[in-house]
Amino acid sequence: ENCNRFRTNFDKPKFSHIRAPNTYPEYTSDKVLTMEYCPGIKITDLERIREVGLDPAEISRKSAESFLEQLCRHGFFHCDPHPGNVSVEKLPSGEAGLIFYDFGMMDEFGPVERKGLVDFFFALYYDADAKDVCDALERLGMLRKGVDRISVEKVGQDFIDRFQATLKSGDQWEADLPAEERKKLNRQRRKELGEEFLSLNAESPFIFPPTWTFVLKAFFTLDGIGKTLDPKYDLTRLTAPYLKELLDLKDGNAFRTTLMRVLKRAGWRPIDINMAVTQPRRVAKIEGVVTRMERGEFKPRVRAMEVERMIDRNKLVQSNIFNAVLSCLFLNTAASLTSLGTNMVGVKPVAKSFFAAAIVFGLRVPYGVFVKLRKLDEYNERFGVASK
Repeated sequence: ENCNRFRTNFDKPKFSHIRAPNTYPEYTSDKVLTMEYCPGIKITDLERIREVGLDPAEISRKSAESFLEQLCRHGFFHCDPHPGNVSVEKLPSGEAGLIFYDFGMMDEFGPVERKGLVDFFFALYYDADAKDVCDALERLGMLRKGVDRISVEKVGQDFIDRFQATLKSGDQWEADLPAEERKKLNRQRRKELGEEFLSLNAESPFIFPPTWTFVLKAFFTLDGIGKTLDPKYDLTRLTAPYLKELLDLKDGNAFRTTLMRVLKRAGWRPIDINMAVTQPRRVAKIEGVVTRMERGEFKPRVRAMEVERMIDRNKLVQSNIFNAVLSCLFLNTAASLTSLGTNMVGVKPVAKSFFAAAIVFGLRVPYGVFVKLRKLDEYNERFGVASK
């Protein structure tokens, strides 16, 4: 069934170069699957690919487009497109064709997730809008609802700006830079966005649904195949021109998507017109809120990250002081009991137990100062902020 569904999805003139073996139900049982014999060249066998006159770069592009088509349009994708499950053949037209095998490991997601993925790509590549990216991630189930969106969007906008700059300039991606240069950039970014990174670490706003594990696995596999075929292969840059073919998925059809993008730039979208019409009421509402705040009816709540860091550090300091006081208390008690002599019954074992307690709490003081406190200070310094 998976094989037949995969083949039907690509049964279009545009994807005539994609092939999946035919199956024969009449010769198939619970233990034996009978399929068409489709010989081909292993997709990473560069020598044989060049021998038959095929272009490896074209094959890498087609493999990437086939997977993007599965994700964005079909919502039904091959989870394991490793070189053993994809081969190449030379079509009668002289172009390269792809043959997919082994459809036992397939997965799918519904129209909401597909729409979210398309919206994510458009927001990242074309609109460069962190808010739209976060909205798409929420629909994909990757961003928790109710988290501090301000921090997420600020960090996200920084990433999008760097992504767009690299995409337009054609420079190296940050992951491909030398290690020292990457460390330098990371230090600079932490200095600029330290507060936001700390907020993200504290809230853990991102989650990772199981389905997307298979998506990333397939992406990494295709990336490895693509770089084997073409040293200049870049899946990120290949995605940009392909998105133009997905305009019909953005808002229902290509014309509506194009129109909405034009209206957005001109400020004539329905939402913009609605804002203009309702603006007087909004201003009046704001005035009412301000008036109530002046009367003391509202109590604004402000989250101060610096205060939160100070409180965390003070908790550790207070814990160390508490341990030190307890240690001294137990030590004084043990010394007092010892000074009474051995005439009283049970004094000696009780004094020993107090000495032991004094040692235990006493050892917790240097551990708290030199381990816990130092670890907290180093953690904050990594993000370019001070906790003192």
